[in-house]
Amino acid sequence: MYRLRADDGGKKMKKFTMFACVALVLGMAMSSVAGDIPSFTSDVNAWQSGSNAYGAKAAGDTIQLMGPGGLYQGDFENAVCGVDRLPAGWSSVDLTSGNAASSHWHVFAPAGFDTLGITGNGLWCGDYFPACGANFAGYGDDWNDLVEWRYSVLDNSSSSTVTVSGNILYQVEQDYDYVYLSYQVTGLLGYQNALTFNGDSAGGVAEAFSGIITYLPGDYINGNEIVIDFRFFSDGAYSAEGYCYGGFGAATLDDVTVSVVNGANNYSTFDDFETGMGNWTTVAPIAVGDFAQIWCGLSDIDPCNTNGTNQVAFIDDGVVVPGTGGSQCVNWCYGPGGAIVTPTGGMSPGGAINNYVKSPEMTWPNATYDGLWFGFDVYRHEDFSPDSPGIFYFFGVRSALVGEDIETQGWNSTGYVYYGGPDYIRPINDATSWVQPARERVQIRMGCVQYFAGLDGYPAPYFDNVNLKVFPFAGPGVTYRVIDMAQDNFPEVGLIDMTDPSILSVRFDAANNTNVPSDLANDPADSITCTVKLVRTGAVLNGPPILHWTMQPNPAFNAYRTSIFGTATTGVSAGDSARNVNGIVAPNVWAFDLPDTGFLYPGDVLHYYIEASDDVAGDIKSVHIPGDISGYGDFSHPLAYNQDFIVHGLPSITGTPGNYTQPEVLFWNDFARRGGEQEWYSALDQLGYVPGSDYDIYYTTGPSSGVGNGLGGRASISQIANYNTMLYTSGDLSKFTISNGDFASSSDYGNDVDLVSSWLDLPAPGDPIKGMFLTGDELANDLDGSGTNTLTFLNDYMGLDLVSTNLLPLIDNQATPVVSALAGNGVIVNQSSWVAYGGCFGINTFDAVTPRAGATQLAEFLAPGCVAGQYTYSAATANVRANGSKLVSTPYDFMFIYDDPTCGAQAAAPLTARAQVLSDVLDWFGQTSGGTPSGVIPGAQFATKAFPNPFNPKVTVSYNMPKRGHVTVKIFNIRGELVRTLVDDVMDAGTQSVDWNGTSNSGSSVASGVYFYEARYGDEVQVNKITMVK
Repeated sequence: MYRLRADDGGKKMKKFTMFACVALVLGMAMSSVAGDIPSFTSDVNAWQSGSNAYGAKAAGDTIQLMGPGGLYQGDFENAVCGVDRLPAGWSSVDLTSGNAASSHWHVFAPAGFDTLGITGNGLWCGDYFPACGANFAGYGDDWNDLVEWRYSVLDNSSSSTVTVSGNILYQVEQDYDYVYLSYQVTGLLGYQNALTFNGDSAGGVAEAFSGIITYLPGDYINGNEIVIDFRFFSDGAYSAEGYCYGGFGAATLDDVTVSVVNGANNYSTFDDFETGMGNWTTVAPIAVGDFAQIWCGLSDIDPCNTNGTNQVAFIDDGVVVPGTGGSQCVNWCYGPGGAIVTPTGGMSPGGAINNYVKSPEMTWPNATYDGLWFGFDVYRHEDFSPDSPGIFYFFGVRSALVGEDIETQGWNSTGYVYYGGPDYIRPINDATSWVQPARERVQIRMGCVQYFAGLDGYPAPYFDNVNLKVFPFAGPGVTYRVIDMAQDNFPEVGLIDMTDPSILSVRFDAANNTNVPSDLANDPADSITCTVKLVRTGAVLNGPPILHWTMQPNPAFNAYRTSIFGTATTGVSAGDSARNVNGIVAPNVWAFDLPDTGFLYPGDVLHYYIEASDDVAGDIKSVHIPGDISGYGDFSHPLAYNQDFIVHGLPSITGTPGNYTQPEVLFWNDFARRGGEQEWYSALDQLGYVPGSDYDIYYTTGPSSGVGNGLGGRASISQIANYNTMLYTSGDLSKFTISNGDFASSSDYGNDVDLVSSWLDLPAPGDPIKGMFLTGDELANDLDGSGTNTLTFLNDYMGLDLVSTNLLPLIDNQATPVVSALAGNGVIVNQSSWVAYGGCFGINTFDAVTPRAGATQLAEFLAPGCVAGQYTYSAATANVRANGSKLVSTPYDFMFIYDDPTCGAQAAAPLTARAQVLSDVLDWFGQTSGGTPSGVIPGAQFATKAFPNPFNPKVTVSYNMPKRGHVTVKIFNIRGELVRTLVDDVMDAGTQSVDWNGTSNSGSSVASGVYFYEARYGDEVQVNKITMVK
């Protein structure tokens, strides 16, 4: 039951097809309520934990539990590649396997079912969950249960027609958990589905069913057997287990008739299950297979990193799981012998791989330490290219108390499954809240699961270098998913009418929506939620968690603030236990809300944070999210505080009756908090644009989750009509950019494209034109493959055709190509060239596009040596609509525009190339700011500089750390290749510095010339040019 969350590794997008019998697995630390669904993501920052004043630790306080110098080895080097299946102590699990004894199908008369057409006993797949309430019936996570009917035909030379009919009551999560009527035939492994039951009506779905199955003479199992199965599959979350979802169990069968016509022979059975299971028996399912194994020397297509040591992978080479015949590549053939992770179900065709490896049980090293960090390397490759199978990776932690069997404990994690790449990354998670207080042992897992039906697979994921660190921790564990935080918003009334300002209340809603596809709706969650778990031994909560808020109010609406807070600009709101759709309390989940009317209005900016406290025998400690609240209440600049905890009421209407105004520019950040903020705000600051006055800000919180909170999911056309310019960024997302509002699984329910198209269509003769500047590495890719409306927007509005989803091989594999403005282009007139930086840390996948008839190419990619005229692909394009509306787009994101140090003139001081390009585009739109260029970013939290520059023999790179955290400083050449890693460590707050003496990682001296240093801290990235002279 995972919704999609896009990533940074896309090729050409596609419409997704639900894989019929997938059972996704992911233990949840972050619960969801009110129909919320855990998401897919590529963003390692999509899940966050809290911090407190007691968090600073000396290095000696940390205990390495697993990893370098640790008590347990996490690099898999103690296994002999080609001999050992897994390292000593590690084991693997195939979650598609099961056994008849543990089946949840049984004869029962669940209370309250008689009114829904199931009378007396039925064949029930379900259980009772007392934690959810008396007689609460439901089903659990990761169920894979079968009940089977068999018959030996009298004439196996004749075909048979089998009719299965009866009554069924089911209540399973829409589009994620399934009941099937299936059958088995010789020559095809696994199950063939005749009927599918899927739906989650609050009252259950009761219906009569009838399925017809045909057996040909060669189809019979064991030569003469007909085999019919009812199967139930659930994924890894949002069931009665942990979520109290349900009320009726998965399914109940009654009055089931099976009739067989076999040539001249007829046979029939009827079962009402009043006295037993009758002709049905529980059986173990046919498993996909356990493919986990140590591999050495695995190949990859990450141009920046590689790993030739032992790694865990799940590749189907036909040997790891004998009998599959192996799974061979279509396009991604870098795996061993071209083998990939099975996309077809291994030993159970039509199934989906769901494997993981688990570590040894590790003894907790210090009972007084409650904190846990969990990190690992993963090579990922799921790029949503056409016919991709949707192979995601996941991970988790579980723990056990003294005397507990750890195998009976549930897994906890972020609540996401992950995709992206192709690249190596290292996720590091604060797993403190994933373990129990007073835990004695801990265990981790890492695995992969298939979610779509495609054949163009990959050998990824690979796992290596697991690291667990235990450290002192004070306070409860507080965690949140970004999509469960509040979203920028427009007035609920759906219009802007200043004749009655009181009606323009802006709701305080979560980014996430509460709907499933069958609802055909996109309703935001009314409350935001976070998880609060006790982690200290003997701790109790010191009262409910508290939401603290402070507001920069728009004085134009002060007279209409009628909420319980009146005109106050600060306040608190106590959390309440979150409840699911059945009104059952969700364990450890707290909900927070602020008034929906009379409180927040257009032009208001709200900051908030959540604080929770625990008490251990009078020792009270507090934790807050976000972890850093030093910028709380600082409204001087958008970057002064964590954007996840800022809410903008839009539009920013100011003035007095009869003289109201609003900004003409809307900056829509559809890549929110994944990078690029520093670059956009720096450029806008340099041009003198002031937020709230010259431009408004709309963030799509958690943009890669696709939860319907893009601009089209929160605004109406009348509410954005008075903006004349829109600045749009989608970073390196390959999905959920400008969405088309499909109500389908794995789709974003917000209809962005219709809203934006309608906005561009607004101007009539004599009206101000609309101008839209669109940037994104794979924006064209997503628009091209996401539906008719988005393709129309790409072709007719942006004036583009998508040629390829990967520009790199078409421009001689230049990762950092120079872009040159074409002479006389009429738009970009003050900047002759710049760099589209797509080099390491990870190679970007820029789209290759060409302008359609009527559109104008503004810039080209230069060949090596600054040679023009070699490529036909547009580096910037302008298009003018019939009504005069103007669009400019680049097939790379705005944040990747850098000054060109090699081929052309530099930007005129004080503007950078990025700011000058933006200035030229805005000038072409007829847009001017009301401020004075400053070139300064107030409130910047992470700053770097290099001196001297140019340098010989060494350069010093200094960086300011706002707080203790992980930072990397790396040197790259002009081709985007990694030259030297200078820093890759956790550093204390304050100003730090490191020297580079012009040598590579191998110790050899490098040539003189231009290099780039890249500094990364959290989700902030700074790349700057340095020049070595000799």
